Amino acid sequence: MPEPRHPLLPAAFHGGPAQGHAAPLDFSVNANPYGPNPALLAALQAADHAHYPDPSYNDLRRALADWHGTHAAQVVPAVGASELLHRVVRAYVGPGERVLSVLSPFGEFARAAALARAQLEVVTPAAVLGAVQPGVRLVYLGQPHNPSGRRLAPAALTELARACQRADALLILDLAYAPFVPGAPSFTDAPHALHLHSPGKAHGLVGARPAYALAPPDVAAALHNLAPAWTLPAGTAALLEALPGAQAFLQETLPPLARHAADLAHALSAFGTVEHHGTPYLLLEVGDAARVAAGLLEQGLRGRDCASYGLPGQLRLATRLPEDNERLVLAFAALARQEEA
Repeated sequence: MPEPRHPLLPAAFHGGPAQGHAAPLDFSVNANPYGPNPALLAALQAADHAHYPDPSYNDLRRALADWHGTHAAQVVPAVGASELLHRVVRAYVGPGERVLSVLSPFGEFARAAALARAQLEVVTPAAVLGAVQPGVRLVYLGQPHNPSGRRLAPAALTELARACQRADALLILDLAYAPFVPGAPSFTDAPHALHLHSPGKAHGLVGARPAYALAPPDVAAALHNLAPAWTLPAGTAALLEALPGAQAFLQETLPPLARHAADLAHALSAFGTVEHHGTPYLLLEVGDAARVAAGLLEQGLRGRDCASYGLPGQLRLATRLPEDNERLVLAFAALARQEEA
């Protein structure tokens, strides 16, 4: 048997059901708890699942291109941002080549780089401009970052985009959580970057796995080239095509969601240092995050241990609705009483 060309690595699980536990209240997934968006759900359910979709996905690419003010050839749809990240690493990175991540990367990007046997370097926002040198292939930036919620100011983002152009490095803007905060970059703000969108988060439809990239023509062509035939099922394609006309849901739900997140951050500050920057999720310093996460699971709640992000003492917690958030606060109070006993 021939040897595989890529190392055998463990899967990078970063969501979904907790193994061995029933967790009816999941604070580990950063999805809009007011979802699913009924208009997008209706589009998904009404799709023609009995026949193959158009393999070119022309209608959905035109719809998204018109919405973003670009061309259909620059729209690359996919099932999940993870799949697109693997594609972009396959397209541009070889063994030993350098890729950068501003703060800790999304786990699938790190795994894709490891499969390519690339050198992944994590840099701070203050150090990234100096690190973007010729020879760097990709620069990954969560805007805002997961799990911290930090983001570059518009001027700093423009400066980073220019530095990547000078170094001939492709800037990847992961905009999974951009709808939740003001001032999200548009494609015209950084047209030489790859803009990665995961609308399932903001619209409460993560199970449908909708995603797409906006990219310069040559980058989009490279990503299309690595896609299998019929890369999207009919339902996910219909959801993405309906996305531009389904934004009223965000206008209705995101303002109260921001208030819920701020209230939760304030309440949890009684149990540790909170880092919160307006996203629906926050970081809570708890010391032994694995132990605290296990204690929450025993109470039917789930948080995200951030050890895989290089933050072993912190939990990422995403807001739910107020009655659920109150239950989380009470659970932390119960854990605090156990510590004191």
